[in-house]
Amino acid sequence: MTRKLLGFVVTAALAVVAIGCGHAPPPAAPTSAAPPTAAAIFEMVAPSIVAIVNDDEADREAERKEVESSLGDEPRAPKRVIDVSSKRATPPHGTGFMVEGGQIVTAAHVVHRPDRLKLTTRAGETVEAELVRLDEVRDVAILKPKTPLKNVPPLRLETVDIKVGQPVWALGHTGSGAWALSWGMSAGIASGVIEMFGAKLVLFDAAVYPGFSGGPVVDIDAQGKPRVLGVNHAILFTGGGLFPVASISSATYAPDVREVIAGRPPAAQPVLAEYAKKQRSRVYADLFITDRLSVGRSASGEQVASIFGNSRTVAARPDGVHVPVVAMLFGLGKGTHEVDFTATDPNNAVVATWPATITIENKQRVAFASAHLRFTPKVHGKYHVVATKDGKEIGRSTVNLELDDDDDDLAEEDEEDAVEDGDPDVDIVVAQGGNDDPLMMRNIRAGWFERSYPRRVGFTWMARGTRGWSGRHVSITAYVLDEAGNIVGRSDGCFQPELRPTHPWSCFGSASPPLATQEGSFDIVFAINDKPVAWWPMEAVVRRDHHPGSAVD
Repeated sequence: MTRKLLGFVVTAALAVVAIGCGHAPPPAAPTSAAPPTAAAIFEMVAPSIVAIVNDDEADREAERKEVESSLGDEPRAPKRVIDVSSKRATPPHGTGFMVEGGQIVTAAHVVHRPDRLKLTTRAGETVEAELVRLDEVRDVAILKPKTPLKNVPPLRLETVDIKVGQPVWALGHTGSGAWALSWGMSAGIASGVIEMFGAKLVLFDAAVYPGFSGGPVVDIDAQGKPRVLGVNHAILFTGGGLFPVASISSATYAPDVREVIAGRPPAAQPVLAEYAKKQRSRVYADLFITDRLSVGRSASGEQVASIFGNSRTVAARPDGVHVPVVAMLFGLGKGTHEVDFTATDPNNAVVATWPATITIENKQRVAFASAHLRFTPKVHGKYHVVATKDGKEIGRSTVNLELDDDDDDLAEEDEEDAVEDGDPDVDIVVAQGGNDDPLMMRNIRAGWFERSYPRRVGFTWMARGTRGWSGRHVSITAYVLDEAGNIVGRSDGCFQPELRPTHPWSCFGSASPPLATQEGSFDIVFAINDKPVAWWPMEAVVRRDHHPGSAVD
């Protein structure tokens, strides 16, 4: 040891002498530390990541017992539930990560059952969690462990300018599918930040697997430490048609995550809430010229209806003209209501009337009525069918009357394209399915009947727009608001590459299930990009057992 120390001192002294004499080579330029390897980055970040489960084996066992108690009503009915899972353990539904303050950040769509949330750490610790905040627009949820997690360090949530080509790493729990691998990571480069559907998204090409939702997207700072740039949001495929050959993923940008943590609602929320408030105060009707209406109940007990056809032209018969009408009525309170249907000719003279009595049940937010208007026409042309309540018009439709001596062009005339204020119109109906030409709307519904709440619920809608809309890259977004006006669900669908003002249009959309937290009234506001254009009411009701005499029975 003495020799080594001595040798060091001597060498250092010679070096000093040499430098002082001016004969030593210039000092080498300082070199930065080597960037951490992918394995090192994973070990730095993975301890901060948790897997998120919305139910577990105990929940499944309770459900199995409940179902078995209701089975066996018929002699040959099954008497038990058989589990055929390839893996018995409940896989996680997504990923989250710890931030300062002991809270967990994840994606909003990962939260299915906020009353059954559990967090599992990489070390195997599992604790229950509660939902602190949910932002469906920016797809961010904030959770709080009910028991403090051990050895789960927080990650830094940074606001930085993201450069194209900047290396990034996506981490999460590959919890979905038979090939689940537990904690994982992928590397890629960032493509920048875009604003889309009310949120700022980081785009990157790192592979994101099912189960990564809610996990962090990180980079490494100048000191070699990880920092969170965003929260895994979605996988966007490009190219390849039915067989994608490339993909790009998105993450909610860190500044938006900070907004959610601070409790600041998305900018669209007050606008949508005010629109929904105005729609709830209206009494109005959508009219269809058809006699094909059926109203019944679904297997879960909710009222559903189907409408087939919406004639633009009605031909006169020897015994006169028959104009069948179906009305969907909104805004009527519980009880009995009188609605009058009237047909007027092109000169605005009344040619037929039909009174209808509608009874609204408790928690019923959409009603259906039909009318059969018969008259002997004196002139051809456009006839109007008008619905009135208490002397006030609440809806109208137009039909062309075709007589024997009409020319061929009369039947091709379009219905009127404007609402009362002259603006182009969009009609939206929430239904299980259908098509536009010929019009068919199957299982129109205004309720969610479920076994319990809170839970995710779904719906499908059909949108029809008149002439007068213009725009490129148009999407109809469905926002679900609770009674307090908070957005609890958002789904983007009904994409239109271009709307031309000379053409009407239609499309269908299926919603990513919103989170209904309790029984009660919900409003669905539909917006074309940022402009609210239509509204639909929904009622969340707990489904009752199928006992004899129940509504479900």
